[in-house]
This record gives sequence, C-alpha cells and structure tokens, in this order.
Amino acid sequence: MAKRPTQINRVYEKHPTLKKITRHAQLLERLNHAFQQSLPAQFSAHCKLANINGSTLVIHTDNASYSSLIRFQAPTLCQTLSQELSLDINTIEVKVRPSYSPFENQSSNPISLPSSASTALKQTAETMEEGPLKAALERLAKRQKP
Repeated sequence: MAKRPTQINRVYEKHPTLKKITRHAQLLERLNHAFQQSLPAQFSAHCKLANINGSTLVIHTDNASYSSLIRFQAPTLCQTLSQELSLDINTIEVKVRPSYSPFENQSSNPISLPSSASTALKQTAETMEEGPLKAALERLAKRQKP
C-alpha cells in the first residue's frame, strides 16, 4: 500500500527551522507588498524588498539609476514604511541586482555569407581530410546569402 503524503503543517511542526524560514518569507512578502505600494509607480517594476535585518531594509534594484533614486528617497520611505508596518526602520540598503535574461539563441538569426566567401569555404573543405574542421567549414559554407 502506498504511503500517503504528509501535510505541510505537520512537516513544520517537526522542523522549527523550516517554520522560521517560512514565517520570514511570509513577512518579506507582506513587507514587499507594502514597499511596492509606497513607491512611485515608475519604480515598482524595478525595485524589490529583499530582506529586513534589524532596522535596515535591503532593497534590490535592476539598475544603478533606480538605486540612486531610492537612496535619495530613503528617509521618506523609512518614515512611511515604519508607520505602515509598525516597525522601526531606520536605514535602507540598496543593492543593484540586474535582472537575468538568458542569451537569445543565435540560430534564429544565422550569419549569411557572400557567395564568394561561401565558394572559398567549399573549396577549402574539399582539399581537407574528413574530420570536424572539414564538417564545420561545409556547414559554414551553406550560410550563403540568398
């Protein structure tokens, strides 16, 4: 007979560290929501509350210009967030964390060669022994401009 899955709240009861991490993550989510509400609209897509450490908020921005603007508004943000969240927030630490965007696949826009270059590559490949270099030259020669 298959074992039934354990309910998540029972896992928390057995592992106090996991419970502490989950509560901290939930706190950060609530703080981030309040932080986003207190920011001007143009900032909210570029800034995120990352952590709270004592009376310091750690904020991540996706570029340096928003980082500077947040630092400029830090005293106002500290006061607003302290009132809204009933926390004593004295400082804001801003870190730049560029958003990750993987490189686009190069094969979607292949390099095309002039016919003279393609012909030269074909001729060079014909004089070579079979191997990876010859195969690569033949593939490259096929990239002739239409």
